[in-house]
Amino acid sequence: MSRRKKFSGAQLKTLRKEAGYTQEELAFRVGISRETVSAIENEKPETMNNIGVEIISKWWSICRQKASQQTRESFFSTVMDYFGFNLS
Repeated sequence: MSRRKKFSGAQLKTLRKEAGYTQEELAFRVGISRETVSAIENEKPETMNNIGVEIISKWWSICRQKASQQTRESFFSTVMDYFGFNLS
């Protein structure tokens, strides 16, 4: 069984900050607690192991339009790796 790469809390934090949201604002929009946003961004193992694709998808939809091109490309690459797609 192959192990998928995990999402980077630091990368999600960058995405949120570039979009101009506080942890509390993003949490409200995603439908999770501010504490959960903090735990994700700080890569708390118990939270990172249970983070669902739905949360990542919502986070992305809320933040992507305001993120830099570099951050969007990096995030897209992470998503492709997560699902096992190789673009080379």
